[in-house]
Amino acid sequence: MSVGDRSIGPRQLGGAKPRQILVALLLRPDQAVCKASLVRLLWDDAPPAGALSTLEGYVSLVRKRLDALAPGLGSAVRTEPGGYLLDSAFVDVDVHRFRRLAARARACSGPAAVRGWVAAFDVLDVLDMLDALGGAGGPGGLLLPDEHLDWIEQAREELDAELLRALAEAAGVALDAGDLDRAHRWAREALAADPYDEAAWRVVLECCEQRGRYAEGLRAYDECRRLLADELGCTPGPGVREVFGRLLDGARQADDDPLSALVDAVVRLHVAVSLPAGPAGADLEGTTGPGRPGPAGQRGGPPPVEEDWRLLERLLSMARSGWHPTARATA
Repeated sequence: MSVGDRSIGPRQLGGAKPRQILVALLLRPDQAVCKASLVRLLWDDAPPAGALSTLEGYVSLVRKRLDALAPGLGSAVRTEPGGYLLDSAFVDVDVHRFRRLAARARACSGPAAVRGWVAAFDVLDVLDMLDALGGAGGPGGLLLPDEHLDWIEQAREELDAELLRALAEAAGVALDAGDLDRAHRWAREALAADPYDEAAWRVVLECCEQRGRYAEGLRAYDECRRLLADELGCTPGPGVREVFGRLLDGARQADDDPLSALVDAVVRLHVAVSLPAGPAGADLEGTTGPGRPGPAGQRGGPPPVEEDWRLLERLLSMARSGWHPTARATA
């Protein structure tokens, strides 16, 4: 939390119990927390004798420490009937500021929404937080002290999940606004923390599609497909498969550069032989486009895999016809 230009962390309050009291109040700003609830949070089902008096002593200590850090700040912890309340008028908490800025971003559209998300993520130093995700100092760990209590662990997990949802959401907003750099970066940041987030995978694929990087998009799809198959035993959902189909069509139409077309063909064939039987495999054969098959029963060109195979065969034929052992020996 911060007071004016000064940042204050729970560890500056001294012992574990005062820190835990402040965290409990910070998680519920402007809401009274009853003494009985605080006792349960501090000592679970084994409170000491005289727990209420001990709690009141800790609250008094919290106020004194806050006043020492910033005169008058102790008044932020107010006594309410049967409990205590943290007055948000005295302090500004990073996660609460992030939520306010995220709400403003959601109320905007286009580039203004993207700028709103940039401001929201800057509050939490998202990149540093994601680097630590999964360890003792994940996103929640940076916002909360490293206390091993069930309710603090749960709060960390909830904050982690909230941040990842926001990243995937912001990536989609940036994609719609045409800010492909931020869309791709935010989606990849979300995937680094949660590699099973199909909404983020779809943004990555659509960024590749809009940039015309079809082979890169097909490799990303294969990465997604393998991950889901190996870890969850499932195939990508219809949204991801839809973009995959468009990437296949786009790659087949990008024939101006023979080398690029060949690389794309190799990637497509690799994806084809890796696809399991089922909906994802059906996408490869069902993709439509100029000179390619449409739905069953309609006339069209040869199956996509055969087109790519013939492209490779032509290259091999050209290589064989132009290769002479004597020329190689004298080179």
